[in-house]
Amino acid sequence: SGGSSQTATFSNIVATTTYTVQVTGANGCTAIASHTVTVNAVPTPSISGPGSVCSGGSVTLDAGAGYTAYAWSNSGGSSQTATFSNIVATTTYTVQVTGANGCTVIASHTVTVNALPTPSISGPGSVCSGGSVTLNAGAGYTAYAWSNSGGSGQMANFTNLTATTTYTVTVTNSNGCQGTDIHTVSVGGACNIEFSGTIKWEHDGLSGVNNATVNLSGTGTGNDLTDPAGDYMISIPAASGNFILKPVKSINKLNGVTSVDVTAIQQHIGNISLLPAPFKRIAADVNKSNSVTSLDASIVNQALLGNLSSLNQMTSWRFVPASYSFPNPNVPWGFPEQIALNGVNSNQTGQDFKGIKLGDVVAAFANPANLGAGDPLVWRVQDQVLEPGAEVVAEFHADPLNDLTSFQFALHYDPEQLQLVEIEPLTALPVTLDNFGTYNLADGEIRVVWARPTAVLLSEAAAVFRLRFKATGGGAQLSDVLQLDGDVLTGHVYNGALEESEVELEFYELTGAGPNPAATSYRLLQNTPNPFDDKTSVGFVLPDACDATLRVFDTGGRLLYEHTSFYAAGKHAVELDLGKEGVSGVLYYELTTAFGVLARKMVSAGK
Repeated sequence: SGGSSQTATFSNIVATTTYTVQVTGANGCTAIASHTVTVNAVPTPSISGPGSVCSGGSVTLDAGAGYTAYAWSNSGGSSQTATFSNIVATTTYTVQVTGANGCTVIASHTVTVNALPTPSISGPGSVCSGGSVTLNAGAGYTAYAWSNSGGSGQMANFTNLTATTTYTVTVTNSNGCQGTDIHTVSVGGACNIEFSGTIKWEHDGLSGVNNATVNLSGTGTGNDLTDPAGDYMISIPAASGNFILKPVKSINKLNGVTSVDVTAIQQHIGNISLLPAPFKRIAADVNKSNSVTSLDASIVNQALLGNLSSLNQMTSWRFVPASYSFPNPNVPWGFPEQIALNGVNSNQTGQDFKGIKLGDVVAAFANPANLGAGDPLVWRVQDQVLEPGAEVVAEFHADPLNDLTSFQFALHYDPEQLQLVEIEPLTALPVTLDNFGTYNLADGEIRVVWARPTAVLLSEAAAVFRLRFKATGGGAQLSDVLQLDGDVLTGHVYNGALEESEVELEFYELTGAGPNPAATSYRLLQNTPNPFDDKTSVGFVLPDACDATLRVFDTGGRLLYEHTSFYAAGKHAVELDLGKEGVSGVLYYELTTAFGVLARKMVSAGK
């Protein structure tokens, strides 16, 4: 296919070939000539070298030996090998080689660039002279190399620092690339050592003990007052040696302490109901005699009555290290009340304690949310007009309580109107003069605290005690100058389940029939018995004749019982038979009259 011209071009020759041409002269004669073209082999270079490089790195590529000439791209030169430096992006490099027969060919090679790791050292930027730091290079690298003998871990600890120093870490990632970061730690003068921890109330392990003083003694001294969360922190100049931490709290000794605690201590002593071990038994040992005795109950009782001698025998709080394990919780005495720290030369954190409120052994019922769990104790006293120089007798009658274990309250009388002559215990309860606190009569203060280990029955209108006064003023009503004083001693009454309710004082006018509970109150009483199986009685008091409706509901609001009738003024009782309803658990009963709606809870045990 060379054509019919004088010249012919043949392309893509891959093998030795003989070409012929037939020519024709002017005389018409023809002749054939031939020409053989030999094919030389094309060179086949192959570039060898790394296929990837870390950003900023270098590679040396080799096109192979045996060629007469080399021509590299990217200013690689004319040698068999070429070196390329500071590579920051993936690049394809080429080389043109010439063989001995003059033939040329081009080869290429791509180098991928891998990113460098970027470690960031975290850790303190300053330290006290002689102190220590721990530096962290971050996770996710395959190798670490720290300066200053920091080792080959993710974190390095440098101790006894005396001069400002710059630390270096070199990390290696999974593709073999390395990155470096530096961190400078400045060294200052001598710093403080800190002792810190938390004091929690043992009862729930959550409430902080506020305003406890934590004292530090030993090689150094200091103290701190706990905050509402119970946290403390004591900082002293740097020192090495042995230390002791000891909390104390002596204020508010009667906080949380009531007559029910006296009852609970009496029950423990009488083996009726033992106090939980170990903390409530420690709390009951108010005189710190390493035992719980009747003296402890007496001290609490007298302290509530205002006896300063008894109050001085009590400690407000005791403390035990939180990490301490009692060998015999039932007999907890001999426990440590401090933490000893030996060989200290650095901060001491987590030095925690548990706080024990002495005297407060029935803490579960100190919550005001429980108020009203039982019937209130209602005192009724005849009102009268004071006449100067005349005797005034205030006889305290109580509404009925069928499950009474203890009560406490304070009375205040006007010392400018009345002068106390005598306190006379009566027979309705085993009350004695020891149950009355008369330590502050100058201010008109009388305290009453009574407690028993077992419940007793207080009958209706029972006369419990009398107060005999001499009237020093005239014209006022007794009810104007004699009242309960909750600021001195909060009025509480407790039933056999140690449930708490209020103490009330009501005055009645003389009718010739003695105290009349119905004359001054509208009340819905606790059902009896409670809990009950099928039958129970609900009592109520009406101040005047009226229609009254009694209803019983379950917790879902389903009406189980309803009764409406007309009742005279006074106290009444309705017997309920709920056995046929087949209910158990908590129920609610409600009394509706013209005087309002009252409601209480009761518990059906079912059958």
